[in-house]
Amino acid sequence: MIENLPRFPGAIWLTLLLGLGLNNMPLPPEWAYWRPDFLVLSLIHWALAMRQNVNLFMAFFMGLLADTISYSLLGQHALGYVLVTYFAVRLSLRMSAEAFLQQFALIFIVVGIFMLINLWIRGVTGNMGAGLLYWMPLLSSLLVWPIYHGILGYFYVPRKMV
Repeated sequence: MIENLPRFPGAIWLTLLLGLGLNNMPLPPEWAYWRPDFLVLSLIHWALAMRQNVNLFMAFFMGLLADTISYSLLGQHALGYVLVTYFAVRLSLRMSAEAFLQQFALIFIVVGIFMLINLWIRGVTGNMGAGLLYWMPLLSSLLVWPIYHGILGYFYVPRKMV
């Protein structure tokens, strides 16, 4: 059995903050609709790589930070990130960490759930999205996943358990 350990203390928190920073990086308006949610991808990555070190408190805290930075309804992203982490951990128990097709299915399901929750909250508050352009981050998340997953792989060390 292989157990993954962080390369240094705080590696998980650093990558979550990196994802939060990438989410809030300024982009031209025509590219903004294609921006994947890097924080969601980071939470999914750590749910696959080290599910014993990822908890719902981390996701909730990062969601509150995302809500504060993006001036959205307090708790909107927090609820979404908690559910993303929960579903990613639960679904990762049933799959191999190396199977890319299974990972793509997991990304599609979990990011889709996150986007549905945000769309529902936006609809309730009267802030509807931009139609089909709202779903473009789902496609870009699938495209960016192999590269981002590979980059985040440098933040942990696989160790064999005997």
